[in-house]
Amino acid sequence: MQARGRERIAVEIAVTVTTVLDSQPGTVMDLTENGALIAGASMAQGTQIVIDIEGYSVFGRVMWAEVDRMGVRFPFALSEGPLHEALEMARAAKSMPPLQRQAAAARNFGRRTY
Repeated sequence: MQARGRERIAVEIAVTVTTVLDSQPGTVMDLTENGALIAGASMAQGTQIVIDIEGYSVFGRVMWAEVDRMGVRFPFALSEGPLHEALEMARAAKSMPPLQRQAAAARNFGRRTY
């Protein structure tokens, strides 16, 4: 079994997953530069997909699928765009001490941060 290169980071990002024949809403639940777990959408293993978020598209291939979720591998590592930015923000928040994380969340309560 091949080891993962990067730690998966928990996120919750609404996306649209599209193929040549279908389009489904989904939620990215965990993310690395090389792939994602998408819940709420499921397409057959091996399917080539496009993940759309905020007018930005990321290509991927379904590596495994269950009834309500799937694992996706990106052909090119994320290095820009909304998914990469969300990954970097989640990674930074994870490394904050718990009290500092709570204070940062309280400062932004009820405000849009994008």
